[in-house]
Amino acid sequence: MQDDRLYDEKELEKSWLLSYSDLITLLFVIVVVIAAVSSVQMKEKMEQVKQAQDKQEQQAKDMSNEIGIFEAKKKKLEQEITALQASRDQLAATTKPVKTEVEHHEKSMETMKTQLSGALHEFNIDFAETDAGLVIRLPEKVLFKSGSADLEEDGKKAVGAIASILQKFPNLLRIEGYSDNTPIVHSTYRTNWELSSARALSVMREMVDTYTLPPTRFVIAGWGEQHPLTPNLTQEQQAENRRVEIVILPEKEE
Repeated sequence: MQDDRLYDEKELEKSWLLSYSDLITLLFVIVVVIAAVSSVQMKEKMEQVKQAQDKQEQQAKDMSNEIGIFEAKKKKLEQEITALQASRDQLAATTKPVKTEVEHHEKSMETMKTQLSGALHEFNIDFAETDAGLVIRLPEKVLFKSGSADLEEDGKKAVGAIASILQKFPNLLRIEGYSDNTPIVHSTYRTNWELSSARALSVMREMVDTYTLPPTRFVIAGWGEQHPLTPNLTQEQQAENRRVEIVILPEKEE
């Protein structure tokens, strides 16, 4: 009986030892598993940290490259701005004399127009600004008798008033004669073209001989019945077409 109890106690002790051993083994396994999991997690965490660090380094590198590109563009832009400023200054220096010349010419023309307006008012003669220049239209009735190229006294006065003003300015001059479309019958001149040319020449000679304007300033043209101002359908229209025009050109005598 006593032996049986002793056996049971030994068996119980052995069973307890096995359970304790299993527990220790289980704990060890758990510790190993936890360590393994922690190691994996740590490795993953370190990998994530490394990836984040690599990404930041790449971003920093990209930013550095962009800064370098920006600095290069900035430097190039500064060089272009400097070149443009130099070109602007050079252009300003080049155009300044031209601008001054243009302003002087405009002021000179305004002065001329003011003086012409006052001088021509007495003769009821006007002028017009055209693309060619300033045009003074002198009607036949002020300058000549019908079919003649000899200046009348009133014509000489009108031409003299204009010449006195043109003496003060160096502009080149073009004098053009025009007629109507009526054929010449009793005249020294055979055609309207010859008559219109002779009249333009008479106006020029008065300016050159009496008022000493240089002949080199003049160009003479006779157009006859070409380029009428009106259709030549009435006597009034024909009278308007018989004229001499003094064109004051923008160009100056050299």
